Amino acid sequence: MPKLFIRALSPATRDDEGYHLEAEWLITEDDGSIRANGQTDLRGLAELVDPETDWLQTADNLVVIVPGDYVLGVSCEVPGRSAGQIRRALPFVVEEFVATDIEAMHLAAGEIQRGEPVRCCLVDRSLLEDWLVCLSEIGLSPGHMTAEAELLPAAEGQVSVLLEARRALLKTLDQSATVDRSNLMMALESLTADKLLLVNGDPAALDFELERLEGLTVLTGDDEDAEAGSTLAYLANRWLADGDGVNLLQGAYLPKRPVNPVWARWQGVAALAAAWAGVGIIAMIVEGLWAGAQADRLQAESEALYRDIYPQERRITNVRRQMQAKLGVRAGGEGLGFTEYLAELSAALGQGATVTGLNYNDARDELGADLIVRSYDDAESLQTAIKDRGLNAGITSAEQQEGGVRVRLRVGGA
Repeated sequence: MPKLFIRALSPATRDDEGYHLEAEWLITEDDGSIRANGQTDLRGLAELVDPETDWLQTADNLVVIVPGDYVLGVSCEVPGRSAGQIRRALPFVVEEFVATDIEAMHLAAGEIQRGEPVRCCLVDRSLLEDWLVCLSEIGLSPGHMTAEAELLPAAEGQVSVLLEARRALLKTLDQSATVDRSNLMMALESLTADKLLLVNGDPAALDFELERLEGLTVLTGDDEDAEAGSTLAYLANRWLADGDGVNLLQGAYLPKRPVNPVWARWQGVAALAAAWAGVGIIAMIVEGLWAGAQADRLQAESEALYRDIYPQERRITNVRRQMQAKLGVRAGGEGLGFTEYLAELSAALGQGATVTGLNYNDARDELGADLIVRSYDDAESLQTAIKDRGLNAGITSAEQQEGGVRVRLRVGGA
């Protein structure tokens, strides 16, 4: 996809007419070749670039390169056992490199690895915000912003130099700077490098002063764009080949990324599912509160009923267990208990049957019942009905007497 590179040549300034900015621009094709380039001001850039173009809607396709004069680049050792600890400690470590209030500076960091130096860039917040605001006024929202010198190659013991008409960009592993050509030799002499890489390469451009750099091996780059004198083309190629260096757009200045269409499609479903989950949780809470209130009400009613049946009882701790004890029901045993056997017997009794006595044996888990039925056939039918309900039933005695047949019946577990 094409990419637009904008190299700011100055800070963005504002007056009554709006923002002003001198800039170079360059558009590359998918294969890295140059489609077009030039130099203009902010108004010319607005007329040249149509922000409605599809590929410019993606922030990653717009790269801004700012002057190294306004960005301090350093590499520093930061203690910490994790990336989070190192990131929190960075402002305190780099504070010694700046003469102004660290709170007025924006700090951007490169990759953070434990035990490795961290590359940091500091820029005045007001400068950074002015560059971003002036571009936003012409409809451009960059995804990457870096300093010129950050895109120069760096190696151990080497200083890289990119020469321009009046300036020179310098980069080592731990420092970067922009100096006037007149101060280049002084800057090189202050460095402890043993190799000098001229990325736009003619050592003769340094004239006789190169002789002052004793013991310094001079290397030359072979980049065609740099040889042709196009600094922006060289920097753009470096960005395309090696990435964006330290991206200044971090923290509060992090660019907005386009929403993934797949996620956008399912975002509504996820929101609806979350809403239903919330409704379900609320319903469960309400149901739990209602069940708790019902349990309290039934507990109070059962205690009132127990006191009504057993008014002499002084203390009620567990209505169910106390009632089971009164009725002879075994709590947690294998048998059904008195009340269950009585319920089964009552369900099996037919018309004309009368209960004259009941006796429950807890040890044998057996209910004894004395009954008067109309005939022996009714006694047999009662025994069969109880067995059909899954219980054992046995007639221990049956005697004809006036008014019916007296039957003694035993009911036990299956």
